[in-house]
Amino acid sequence: AAAVEIEHARGGEKRAQKKTLHCVLCVADNAIGSHALRPDDVITMYSGKTVEINNTDAEGRLVLADGVSYAARDLGATTIVDMATLTGAQGVAT
Repeated sequence: AAAVEIEHARGGEKRAQKKTLHCVLCVADNAIGSHALRPDDVITMYSGKTVEINNTDAEGRLVLADGVSYAARDLGATTIVDMATLTGAQGVAT
């Protein structure tokens, strides 16, 4: 689906004025280790906001938030399209 959306965006780019298209990949590895987050940890996000960890299966949401902040602040994105497949809450939602 992402490839289709990118091609669609590129096609529109050819007809209109030239614009820069960035693809920010926000990926996380769900691994156990001495630096793993624990419940009640408080971390500072890329945006500068602090977040309390109350779900240790939220690493995808954390890196997505950092990626969106990076795209807006550092890349100057005016439009951000989220194509995330965050499945952690899916078991609760269905």
